[in-house]
Amino acid sequence: MTVNDREQEIEAKYRITCAVDSIMEKLDRLGAIYKEAIDEEDTYFQHPCRDFSETDEALRIRRMVRGSLEKWVLTYKGPRQMIGEVKIREEIETELPDPEKFRRILKKLGFLKVATIAKKRLVYSYDGCEILIDHVSGLGMFLEIECRDRNKIDVIRKSLSNCLEPVHKTYLELCMEKGGGCE
Repeated sequence: MTVNDREQEIEAKYRITCAVDSIMEKLDRLGAIYKEAIDEEDTYFQHPCRDFSETDEALRIRRMVRGSLEKWVLTYKGPRQMIGEVKIREEIETELPDPEKFRRILKKLGFLKVATIAKKRLVYSYDGCEILIDHVSGLGMFLEIECRDRNKIDVIRKSLSNCLEPVHKTYLELCMEKGGGCE
């Protein structure tokens, strides 16, 4: 089975090691357009018969709040392929009209909640790419660049700052390393 191009996540993640204001100023100078602020809460689940930490998969329900609008999305993420700082993985998403019913279904099937990660996200766009500044509860400040063109990711990263430290782990992995306390 082949992965649909739209069901593929291509991104690089960085820990911000300087003032976030300086990153925002550089985004402005670059010509990136600020789109919106989103509050997100990601709840991750463990399969009853397969260890996702071993198979490098993830299943989550995301609650997204944009102003007074709320949206719930179910996401499956497949194993990662790393090319330098860029992570490529299958990502299948669908909107959930009734997330509580879906949680009950997962529980009946034996899925267990692993962790919930809350973040405040600032969304920018530039040259067909999304640039995200994330304040992740319990973990700190991060910048993600999502783009279909890996070369553009490198160009954007170089134009932003030397105070971005590459991160190859997911927020869930970082949270679990801290004992799961990222809510």
